[in-house]
Amino acid sequence: MKEIKTFSNEDRYAIANRIVMLRKESGYKSKEIAQQMDVSATTYSDIECANTKLSLDNLYKLCQVFDVSADYIVFGETEDAYMAEVRKIFKQRPGIAKKIVAGLKEMFG
Repeated sequence: MKEIKTFSNEDRYAIANRIVMLRKESGYKSKEIAQQMDVSATTYSDIECANTKLSLDNLYKLCQVFDVSADYIVFGETEDAYMAEVRKIFKQRPGIAKKIVAGLKEMFG
């Protein structure tokens, strides 16, 4: 039988730190994220402080709120993290997408 890995305290703190970073990057306050997740402010605070295990339901909600994959929240840097950064840039500067596509076409013909 395969052993199921449980997360160490270090893993839980790394996950919590990524969640805090995502919230700060999004410009939301903890209370606002809690409302979007439909959880209490205390529950959300416990998630950010790694005082509670992150349930699958709450992980799913966080993915929806921050528009990232579960892989990113749980494991860190992934291709989805780069795509989230690209989406953020496109939202901030919508006209830049055409320039990027033109540059890529020029590079890769």
